[in-house]
Amino acid sequence: MKKSVILTIVIIYIVAIIAVGFLGVAMKVYNEKKYVEEIVCTTEGFEATPDQKDWDGVIKAKKGDVIVIKCAVKPDNADNTDFDFVYDQTDVDAGKYTVTDNGDNTITIKILKACSPVITVRSTDRNPGVSLRIKIDCPKSGSH
Repeated sequence: MKKSVILTIVIIYIVAIIAVGFLGVAMKVYNEKKYVEEIVCTTEGFEATPDQKDWDGVIKAKKGDVIVIKCAVKPDNADNTDFDFVYDQTDVDAGKYTVTDNGDNTITIKILKACSPVITVRSTDRNPGVSLRIKIDCPKSGSH
C-alpha cells in the first residue's frame, strides 16, 4: 500500500508539471504595456544627422524665425505618448530665444539672436533610453 500511494503521488506530480508547463506557455498577458521605442521629429525642415554624436537632427533657422517642434512616437499604439522638452534655460534667460509650451506635446521656439540651442525630446513613460536631440542652427550671419 505504501508503494501505491507513493506511485500515485509521483504520477500526479509529473502530470502537474507537464500541465503547468503546457498551459503556462499557452497563456497570454492581456494587459501588456506598450512603451515608446522611438521618437520621430515631424517638424518641417528637420534633417536627420545620423553621423553626428551630439544631436540626432538639425533645423536650420534665422533670426526672427518661429519654429514649432512636433514629434511622434513609435509604435503608434504606445500607452503613454507624452513628451518632456529639455533645453538650456540660461540661453532663454540671456534672451537668445524664447520657448512656449503649447500643451499639446509641441513647443514653439522664437529665435531672437544667433544661437544654436539643442532641444532634447524625452518620452515620459518608463523607457529612459528613448530621446531625440534636435539642434536649431541659427548662424551669426542670419542666413541658412
